[in-house]
Amino acid sequence: GNHVLTKVIQVMPSAALTTIIEQVECKGYWEVARHSFGCRVLERLIEHCKEDQMRGLIDRLVGSAEELCRHKFGNFVIQHLLEHGEEHRRAAVVERLLPRIAYLSMHRTACHVVQRALNYGGAEGQMAIVRALLNAQGSNNLAVVAASRYGSYVVEELAHLRCTWVVDEVRRHLTEAPLHLHRSAAFKRVATAYGLSLPCESGNTNEDKP
Repeated sequence: GNHVLTKVIQVMPSAALTTIIEQVECKGYWEVARHSFGCRVLERLIEHCKEDQMRGLIDRLVGSAEELCRHKFGNFVIQHLLEHGEEHRRAAVVERLLPRIAYLSMHRTACHVVQRALNYGGAEGQMAIVRALLNAQGSNNLAVVAASRYGSYVVEELAHLRCTWVVDEVRRHLTEAPLHLHRSAAFKRVATAYGLSLPCESGNTNEDKP
């Protein structure tokens, strides 16, 4: 079963795992990454195998990072790649996510990947994500992200970067947000995290959903 296989991966020398990697490649990375058990196998392989053993698989995972991070199982594989992958792999994942980072921040599963990218994407990756979020326009602007159920946690995560200019910019975006966003419980929580007091307004307190 899956439990036994993941244990085997953990205890065997990485050189002995080639057969398992080949089986995953034969089955197809896309199917395995999106399977409830298969995603765990990939996680263990990412942890315990060397880059040169996994190069082909990781190339494909990185190439599909944006799609996989929106999947209920695939997102765990991308999170694991961000945490345990080589530095250039983590940077490549961030690059794949950047074009839709605001949307992904509001997505039920992808938001966890964005938070992991902020934690493990390196200083350059962090700043790229921050700038993309701050520069997002229209229905994906930072205030909308902050008012969304899942995106609010990403905006809160920005405060943990302990970067003064980032905090100041987020505060400015929140302060300038349309009043109707203030009714969101998520927005109120984020505003409190940034030390802001919102003007009182009666209305619905349900959180906006992406």
